[in-house]
Formats: sequence, C-alpha cells, structure tokens
Amino acid sequence: MGNKMARYSSLGEDRISKLVLRFSLPAIGGMLANALYNIVDRIFVGRTVGPSGIGAISVVFPFILLAISYGLLIGVGAGSLISISLGEKRRARAEKAMGNALVFFLGGSIALSLAGASFSGPILEISGGGGTLFPLAKEYMDIVVWGIPFSTAAFGFNFFIRAEGSPRYAMYSLLVGAFANILLDALLILVLDMGIRGAAIATVLSQVLSAAWAAAFYIRKRSTLRFRLKHMVPDSKILGRIIAVGLSPFLTELSFTFVMALFNRLLRQYGGDLAISAMGIFFSLDSLLFLPVLGIAEGVQPIIGYNYGAGNGERTIASVKAAIWMGSFFFAGSFLLIVTVPEPLIRIFNADDPQLLSMAVRGIRIAYSGVLFASVSVIASHAFQAIGKARLGIFLTLSRHFLFILLPLYFLPPLLGTDGIWLSIPLSDLGGGIIGAWFLKREFRLIRERDQFGRDSFEVDAGAVNSV
Repeated sequence: MGNKMARYSSLGEDRISKLVLRFSLPAIGGMLANALYNIVDRIFVGRTVGPSGIGAISVVFPFILLAISYGLLIGVGAGSLISISLGEKRRARAEKAMGNALVFFLGGSIALSLAGASFSGPILEISGGGGTLFPLAKEYMDIVVWGIPFSTAAFGFNFFIRAEGSPRYAMYSLLVGAFANILLDALLILVLDMGIRGAAIATVLSQVLSAAWAAAFYIRKRSTLRFRLKHMVPDSKILGRIIAVGLSPFLTELSFTFVMALFNRLLRQYGGDLAISAMGIFFSLDSLLFLPVLGIAEGVQPIIGYNYGAGNGERTIASVKAAIWMGSFFFAGSFLLIVTVPEPLIRIFNADDPQLLSMAVRGIRIAYSGVLFASVSVIASHAFQAIGKARLGIFLTLSRHFLFILLPLYFLPPLLGTDGIWLSIPLSDLGGGIIGAWFLKREFRLIRERDQFGRDSFEVDAGAVNSV
C-alpha cells in the first residue's frame, strides 16, 4: 500500500519530463509491437508478391481497424473501471467488469469474424478493392479474419493486466506476438513460398500466441483478480459504464477506419492500384513515425489527470506543454528523415518498381509537410480526456478526421489528382493543430483562474515548470 501511495504522490512531485517518459515508454512499446503485425506483412509481401500485395493488405486494413475500434470500446472502458474499483477496494466489481468485458470481447470479435468471412467481397469493394488487388485482398482477408477473436482477446487481457499495475507484462505479450509474426512470415513466405496466404496464416498464428501469453497471466495466477462464471453474466450497469468511457477512443479509431476506406477508393479512382500501394507504404512508415507520439499522449494522461484533480494547475499546464514539446521534437526528426532519405525507407517494402518508388516518395513528402503541427492536436485531444472533458477531446479528433480531411478530399482531388488526396493529410495536421492550440489556450486560462488561490504551492516545483 505504501509503494502504491508513493507512486501516486510522485505524479504531483517528480520532474514532469521524467514522469512523461516513464509513463509513455510502455505505451509506445505496446503500440509499436501491435503495429509490427501489419508492417511486417507488407514488407514480406511487398518484396515477394510485389506492389499489388502491399495494396491488397492496405485494402483489408480498414476492416482490421474496425476490429481494433471495437477492442478499444470495451478495453479502455473496462481497464478504467477495473482500476477505479481496485482503488476503491471493490474487488468484486473489478472482477465483474473484467468478466463482462471478456464476454463482450469474445462475442463481438466472433461476430466480426463471421461478418468478415461472409461479406468479404462487399467489404473489400467498399474499402477500395478492385482490379488486380481484389483476389489477393480476398485471399488475405478470408484467413486473417479468423485471427480477430484471438487478437481481440490479447487486446482485452492487456487492458486488464495494465489496470492491475503490470504494464510490462502486457507489453511483452504484444512483443511476443510481433516477433513470432516476423519469424512465421520468414518461414511461410520466404522458405515455403506461400505468398500473401502465408502472411495471413502467420498473422493468425502469432495472434494466437499473443493471446495465450496474455492469458497465462491469469492461468498461472499472477493476477490479483480472477475470472469467475458468476461475474460473466452481462450486467447493463457495468456495460454502460464501460461503453461511456470507451466511446471516445472507439469513435476516434472508427473515424480513421472510414477515412482509410475513403483514401483507398479515391486513390484507386485517381491513381489506380499502384497509388493504393504507395499509401500503404506511407501508413506502414507512419506507424513507426507517428505512433510514439500517441504513446506520449497516453503516457501523460494520468499525470495531467492527477495534477488537475489535485488542484496543481501549473503542473497540469506544464505536463501538457512538456508532452507537446516532446511530440514536436519527435515529429521534427520524423520530418527530417522523410524529407532527406525517403527512398531507402520505401525500398524496405519494394525495391523493384521505380514507378511505385517515385509515387511513394512524392506522396509521403507531401503527407509529412505539416506533421509538426500534429503534436498539438494529438496531445490536446488526450489532455481534455484526462481532465474529464472527453466530449471536447472527441470533438478535436473528429474535427481533424472529418472537417480537415473530408472537405479537402471533396475539393482537391478533382483539381490536383492524387496530390490532392495526399495534401489532405498535412491540412488535417495544420487545422487540428490550430484548433487544438486555441482550445488549450482557453483551458489554460480557466485552470489558472480556478487554481489562483494555490499558486504559492507551485513555487516548490518552479524549476520543473520553468524548464518546460
């Protein structure tokens, strides 16, 4: 108990930059491990099957994102309720939240698998699949959909495990699956020459392994909580609380699913299948060059929330600013990398098609031209969720996806072709950054007005605040 209290109190006392790094690194590791599934598949398939293989996986990706959206809806809400319940010493409610969440994880994911297998053709057409991409995409999707229950189970277990205070074990379960996917891709694609079918089988098997590793946390009784049949009976109040908290990340991911499908459809219309492959390479690289900032945003949330709740206004503001500066620094490095040496990065996925290389280089440079502004919009959205203003956080994310992407996609492609599609990405970064900065500036003023009576207490940490 003493260690737990010390850990909580450190949120209001330790140096902010140190706290942000300590809380962000496990989240970054988990996100990158999860992203490796799709990236590795695209690398192996792109170098063996060719650009059409990359495009085929890109066409399936929106449906995979839909499954991830569902996982976030249940997982984020359940993790929050479990943590709160444990803090309140309500073990039975924590186990009930965990049991209900597991039932809905499995039920929903099985339904998604059945829907994906039954309607793979129409789903792929909606996502931009057609021409040479369709048969490859269908071959990949018809297999990979059966891994959704396992990937969702692993996803769920990881939220439960983190809520109990074991983020490293949760991260390791994702790393086990990611590295297994690399080895299985090498075996099935390079050695057994199974092509895109091998990539799909490798993904499913590695997801099974990841789920088994996560489940072992409970089978080996390393957990504080237990799964009990009586707690798996659906409870409308528990489910309502889970959905209320998980709705924000669910809508965020769902909106991105829609945007991805629209990108594919427009790229096929204005640039053909090769343009979809180029965008697929971009989003693979973007997973490595963008996700770490999302990890920073997730990591800083408990720091912001704790200090906001404790009335430490200046530390709350300093935490937000520190995260923005860290994110901007990372994005600056990503921008320099993309501008100076994009060709070697793209050749990782395919080194034989000069037209794909040229198209991807041009597109990626356009897409990353506004990335420095993205740090503000990403951190702002998570900061508002952390202080209990989830609706504003959702608004910032949805406005970035819909207002600043959909409007440009309506006007620009008819004028600029595929360049107009790529240009919508930096416009969303710029627009999201401006509106995020405006809302943050207003919120900072409100925080300072609310906590003005406690300014003297902030002088203890003035060095940390002034250094940000």
